[in-house]
Amino acid sequence: MDTTTPPPIVRPPPPNERGVRVGPIIRDVVIVWVLTAMGGFVAGLATGGPPRDAQRFMLAVMVSNFLLGTVAFTIAGCLAPPGRWRHLSFVALGAWVTSLINVVFFGVSIPQWIGGAIFMAIIMSIGGAISYVFKRDTKPSA
Repeated sequence: MDTTTPPPIVRPPPPNERGVRVGPIIRDVVIVWVLTAMGGFVAGLATGGPPRDAQRFMLAVMVSNFLLGTVAFTIAGCLAPPGRWRHLSFVALGAWVTSLINVVFFGVSIPQWIGGAIFMAIIMSIGGAISYVFKRDTKPSA
């Protein structure tokens, strides 16, 4: 009979790469959608809608989407898990892909929708940068 004790079981260290957490991404895509939709609604009310003055309406919608989209990405950056920029990139991609609904129902053309990716990247960058004013990274990702 062997009286030696077996070696202790040691858990392997966790992997360095973090997995994608879908829940926070969906939450933040919803934040982007809600804030930009509210801005578009208010812009429509303030300008009387597209039938009254189409150029003024589009300018108001663009400005409100820029401002409230930046606010949405600032909030998303503050709520983001570690790896803020990776998270914000997934949120921007999710918000852009789901904005394809605008092509289907609201007369946005495919080239306009593709151009929206540039707009989304700009507001993500500005909002993500502003989020550092409110919440700094405790452990920057490598």
